[in-house]
Formats: sequence, C-alpha cells, structure tokens
Amino acid sequence: MSNPDEIIKRLKEVVEIENQHLKNGQFRPLNETTKIKQACLSDLTHLMTATNSSRNAAGQSGSLETIKSLLKENEYLMKSAINTVKSAYQQINAIRNREAKVGAYDRFGKTVNLPDSQGLRKKLV
Repeated sequence: MSNPDEIIKRLKEVVEIENQHLKNGQFRPLNETTKIKQACLSDLTHLMTATNSSRNAAGQSGSLETIKSLLKENEYLMKSAINTVKSAYQQINAIRNREAKVGAYDRFGKTVNLPDSQGLRKKLV
C-alpha cells in the first residue's frame, strides 16, 4: 500500500478487530492482528518519512487519534486479562497451600495457618 489513507484505514480495521477479540476473550487471534498491526505501522512510518510528513500527518490527525484511543482501550483490556490470569493463579496456589498447612487459632480466635512440619502433624485433642 502506498496511500497513507489506505494504510490508516487498514490499521484502524485491525485495531477494531483486536478490540472485539479482547472483549470476547479470544486471545489466539491476537498473534495475527499483532503482525498485521506492525506491518501497517511500519508501512505508515516509512511512507510518512519518505514524503512530506507534516502535510500528511495534519490531514490524518483525526484518524490517528481514533486509532490511538482504540489502542489505549486495547491496552487496558489486555492488562485486565493478564491481571485476571494472575489472580486465578494466586487463588489456585492459595488452595494448594491451604491443603499443605496445619491450622490453629490465635488468642483472638482468628485462624492461623502454620507451615506443615513433622512436629505439628500430631493432633492434640
């Protein structure tokens, strides 16, 4: 593509598709959208530096701002997905660790989890 309008239009379409994938929790297609995004950005950068960039950038500022806004939203969606996975991982580890610990109560009646050790395995009734 040698026309900046075409490249920007394609980039916007790809970012919108990526946005929908993120909102739907479909992460596998993101690898392909990333490659297309990078190619569009590379083409756009090359084209803008080869021609009069100030004239081209001024005419495309509205479209580029829309793309920037979508990219920011995609960033938040990706961070949210990553945090969700981290949270699930921590919960699974907490469940595993709970099974490996011996519990007791402190003087205020709150549960205290002690590490599992040989000396604490004997139940005292």
